[in-house]
Amino acid sequence: MNALKETESSASYRPVSAVAVASVAAGGLSALAIVSPLLWVLPLVGMALAIVAIADVNREGAKKAGRLLALIGLALSVGFGSQAVSATVMGHWLAGTRATAAARLWIEAIQQGRLTDAKSMCEPEAIPAVEAIAACGPRAACALRCEGPVEERAGGWLVRATVGPCLVAPDAPTESAAASMTLAIILESTVSAQQGRASERWTIIRCAF
Repeated sequence: MNALKETESSASYRPVSAVAVASVAAGGLSALAIVSPLLWVLPLVGMALAIVAIADVNREGAKKAGRLLALIGLALSVGFGSQAVSATVMGHWLAGTRATAAARLWIEAIQQGRLTDAKSMCEPEAIPAVEAIAACGPRAACALRCEGPVEERAGGWLVRATVGPCLVAPDAPTESAAASMTLAIILESTVSAQQGRASERWTIIRCAF
């Protein structure tokens, strides 16, 4: 009788798939992908392990458990992976929007004659651009386009601006009256704490014509 029970117990026991367990572990580690894009490989590994585990458990003749674990691992990997990508894309878009807004405020300060304020936003290398933009006139139109982060400078963003048509002297050639300036503005953001609140300041690092 005891031998029969042991036989039935052995027949009902199914070992848990090691790949399924690994997929759950990889799915939990996928949360690290939110920290850095360099770790985006973790959700991919987790998804691959989960798919392999599901196929392993569902294989004809397989006597393994772990389908639920594999599904949990797949859900964790997909969830954390999607969150990491969406957070990075949204952060990139927000930073680009703020960089463009800072460049617009800088150019508007110049056009309004607040040259001291405009120069206070600049590194020494960018100060000559203030006078050049001011010479274009207070009513020159301004079109801005953010082109993304600058690779050679951590935290830097490139914003291209077209200012014009510029005002010219009455005796200037006719074709110069329609001239516009195209600027490549590199900005950098710094965050500081003031009275317990985080304050962001954008600095014009360089402005090339």
